[in-house]
Amino acid sequence: MSAPPSPRQQGAGRLAAVLVALESLVIAGFATFYVYELLIGEGSDPVVVVMSIVTMLVFVVGLAYVSVGLWIRHPRAQAPAMAFNALLIPLGFAMFQFAPWFVAGAVSGVGIVVIVATITMGRLD
Repeated sequence: MSAPPSPRQQGAGRLAAVLVALESLVIAGFATFYVYELLIGEGSDPVVVVMSIVTMLVFVVGLAYVSVGLWIRHPRAQAPAMAFNALLIPLGFAMFQFAPWFVAGAVSGVGIVVIVATITMGRLD
């Protein structure tokens, strides 16, 4: 039987859970915007727009599930949180070419913070 988490480990898990939930909400916002664009007829190809919405909604559900898993310290929640956020780091660096510096920095920064927080949570048994 493992020892209960320390306050530092508990706090790191809560931080990771909140940030992953925020990522889920941001993607939900993009999906909502795509729905709006589809409804007003601004999408270049309706099939591409619908499939983009479906893909985003899959990520919304998956990240929401991971966020709950991190919050309750489920042992299988750390890996997908780290994998998704590992992909955000190079995306954020690439965004420096076309997005405001604070947006690009936030994307990379959140990715790094979530990875560090999930590692700081310790091993979940």
